[in-house]
Amino acid sequence: PSRRVFHGDTISPQIVRGIRLFKKIAIVFGSSFCPIFFSLRNANDDDDDDDAKKAEQVGVTLVVFANARENSCLKYPKSLPDYKSDDSTKKADDFVPWKDVWEHVGRRLRWSNARFETIVLDCADEDEMSSERAMEACSKATCFIACDVGENADVATHMSRLTAPIPTGVVVGTSSETLRDAEKLQFMPMNAKKENQFDIFEMPFETRREKDKKKFLQMKTLFERKNHLDLLFMSLVLIDACEVPGITVPEVAINQEINIGNVWCIAYNCGSKLLDCYKNPRCRKSLDCVDACGMNDQVCTYTCIRSYQNREFEYLARCMLHSHNCLGNDATQPEFPIVKPMKTFRGEKLTHDVAEQIMQGWLGSERDGKKVNYSWLAVAGQNPAYDHFPAQYQIWYAGKARNSFWYNPVFKVNTLDGKSVWRRSDYRCKREDTPGTFTFTFMDNGVTSKEYWRVVDAADDLSWALYYYAGAAKSAGQMYVGAVLATPDGLWPPTREMERVERALWEGCGCKMWEMMEVDNRPEVIRGAPLEPLHDVVLKQSLCNYSC
Repeated sequence: PSRRVFHGDTISPQIVRGIRLFKKIAIVFGSSFCPIFFSLRNANDDDDDDDAKKAEQVGVTLVVFANARENSCLKYPKSLPDYKSDDSTKKADDFVPWKDVWEHVGRRLRWSNARFETIVLDCADEDEMSSERAMEACSKATCFIACDVGENADVATHMSRLTAPIPTGVVVGTSSETLRDAEKLQFMPMNAKKENQFDIFEMPFETRREKDKKKFLQMKTLFERKNHLDLLFMSLVLIDACEVPGITVPEVAINQEINIGNVWCIAYNCGSKLLDCYKNPRCRKSLDCVDACGMNDQVCTYTCIRSYQNREFEYLARCMLHSHNCLGNDATQPEFPIVKPMKTFRGEKLTHDVAEQIMQGWLGSERDGKKVNYSWLAVAGQNPAYDHFPAQYQIWYAGKARNSFWYNPVFKVNTLDGKSVWRRSDYRCKREDTPGTFTFTFMDNGVTSKEYWRVVDAADDLSWALYYYAGAAKSAGQMYVGAVLATPDGLWPPTREMERVERALWEGCGCKMWEMMEVDNRPEVIRGAPLEPLHDVVLKQSLCNYSC
């Protein structure tokens, strides 16, 4: 039909097209995913109060099968200097054993929800696979992941028996056909060979079966990206798919469906901006580009937005998300891990002024006979979604207004049409009660975010500094965390400092060195950055003239 009936009124085909575009917008700004389908929720779909009370104490147990002593797909940063720590030597590009990876993912799952338990079983250890611990774990498990377990037929047969009582499980990486047959969602087989015969009929709407298959495909895609953030997200998607009463996974559950209230909000409040976006080829390109990105692929979505940056997109996002919150989101900053700022600097108690001087860093100082026009250059970061981008200049400074403090990061984006362009953001920084803690607020492409930053540690000579942030774009339903290690030249700190850096990362931020993604700071990449501050600068006294 050329027209649609909506609450007694008619909506033009352009508005219907706009609504489809809106679904793509939801993907851009959520750290979770929004399947491309239209669904009207029934009030009867909500859990009964009685069921919620009964399930109040129910938790989730995830069993992970892996070759625990084998190397995973994750590695230490490629330019990391060799150093000794905990009686072992850390080297660039060294692989991390699966045991270490999954134990840490389990720890991060517990930070997400204290009722999430992860048990790692070494599938290559016959004694462990036959132990009471393994049988007890599988008897109470909610779900399982078979991760890169190999093609040994005996191992696959043993695992199939162990996983028989587990309702839900996914197999990723190298495995045998026998084990892939064990994939299931709430005891429903998910292997393609066991498809329901009725799947041959094309339905006019997305069926539950199709949604389930999409989840399994998304989990496998997340695994193939081979980074710690997507391993964590894959685990959260699996837990969410279990649909345990009383358990919600906000990182995944936000805006999985578009309901009639969302559509009314868009049509009533933002219809003209939808049409403006549809008329602008760059706005359409950005939305089509985002639509093609995979689940939780923030690198892809952000690159799409930055590649086709345009005012129509920004106005549309601001209307839908910031002004009217048409998605109905209410994302909050992650509470865990609990990260505290450094307490002392150069033997003195840290103050608000000194914390800001550390952040101002090298801005306005001289180094190697040249004036430095930025504060720091990021070496590596914990969040692959952001630290994928090259040449991340950090610029912090005080403004003319009383107590004003600004953060203007400048970074490079390799666009989808083969160009390299510089982008920048503008954050307002506000001191919090504890010295070394700040709240940053900014608007990016129409979406407002709030981040809680901490100065975790810094060398006395300012040869390096470590920061941690936890943020949320409330109306976009996005929550995120990250750590940033920065130096004056974008190179790793001296070897003598690396043990302290690692300790600050782990004890201060709950972050492993192998989680840090190295930023591309080659000379030809960082050259030519637009480093002019966006506000009037009032430099504080520099700390860079320190000598031991």
